[in-house]
Amino acid sequence: MINYKNILIPVDGSEASIKAFKQAVHIAARNNAGLYLVAILDKVDNADEAAQLQKDKDSLFDEFDRYARANGVAVHKEMRTGNPKEMIAKTLIEEWNCDLIVMGATGKGTIAKLVVGSVTNHVIKHAPCDVLIVRND
Repeated sequence: MINYKNILIPVDGSEASIKAFKQAVHIAARNNAGLYLVAILDKVDNADEAAQLQKDKDSLFDEFDRYARANGVAVHKEMRTGNPKEMIAKTLIEEWNCDLIVMGATGKGTIAKLVVGSVTNHVIKHAPCDVLIVRND
């Protein structure tokens, strides 16, 4: 059985990403792994959605932090700006030395609504580590 050391969990506040976060917390607890939570503000996002994510970030991060601590897991939390596909599949994996990505099947960005799971599909194809996709249904 693989013992994961650092787990990346990208979140956007969607139900799928919240469910994925909870799953990642339990995996981190079982593996005694570090958990790296990131919300990525895509430059091409609708300005209203971007502003909403920025506004919701603190309460969302606080809620996630409480859940993780209640399960004995410490969380590194960051907000980044950039291309979510590249940041999740390459940049953050390398920066934080992650060996597992846990993410929701779909997000709530404008593009994700039109092309369901485009970021998820990219990550599955290009990430150099294991990827766990958590379904929302």
